[in-house]
Amino acid sequence: MKRSLVLAALGALMAGAAIAGPGNEPMTEEALREELFGIRMSGIVLGTSIRWRECVEPGGRTLYEIEGDAYEGRLEITAEAQACFTYEATGTSCFRGQRAPKGFLFHPVGGGNTFSVTKVERGVKKCIASDLIG
Repeated sequence: MKRSLVLAALGALMAGAAIAGPGNEPMTEEALREELFGIRMSGIVLGTSIRWRECVEPGGRTLYEIEGDAYEGRLEITAEAQACFTYEATGTSCFRGQRAPKGFLFHPVGGGNTFSVTKVERGVKKCIASDLIG
């Protein structure tokens, strides 16, 4: 009986820590830099069924694919902890990042769509369009 009470109390503490613990707050400038360069990520635009993919090279060059269209651009992380993606066709869009169970959430700065990252592949050195489309 005593053991089950201790286990129940420990379980409640762990569940509370998971909800209130680190990871729910916006990512810092340093965390964005560590997490977003050298990755391939994919997910959905929240509130829609639109799927997207993006690859970010270690130097910041990006390839982005959404609804069959591909764009080459650049990622910069600002001192205000914003991930700013710039594409010639669409201009610059900045986001605040937040860790999520399977990846990240990118909340738009100044309006727009929230992007959910559901898959992340790390260790990417070079982004190639054929790796995104398909």
